[in-house]
Amino acid sequence: MKFKHIKSDEAEKHNFGLIKVQNLMNTKDYQSLSVAKVELDGDQKFGKDTQSDVAYYILEGEGKFFIEDEEIDDKKGDLVFIPKNTQYKDSGKMTLLAIASPRFDREKRVRFD
Repeated sequence: MKFKHIKSDEAEKHNFGLIKVQNLMNTKDYQSLSVAKVELDGDQKFGKDTQSDVAYYILEGEGKFFIEDEEIDDKKGDLVFIPKNTQYKDSGKMTLLAIASPRFDREKRVRFD
């Protein structure tokens, strides 16, 4: 594998309403890992990643993670690790660094109403 240098102003950005995602590294060339900057402003629906373990590092702001039957308050500097197939959601106003292994695939994410 060759080294990779990603300039943040060149990384693709997606607006999903309550969530804005900037994919810093999420290509099929690097299947073992993906990294994204996620801006959350609101309350998401429950879901789970069926393929990836995900670590969320809170860069700015504060909010809550609801993981299975637990509610966790989070703020800048906290890290939350969520194993694949774990039902969760997050809410609040936070900027997160999301690191997924293997690479995050939106089609492998299941949402619940």
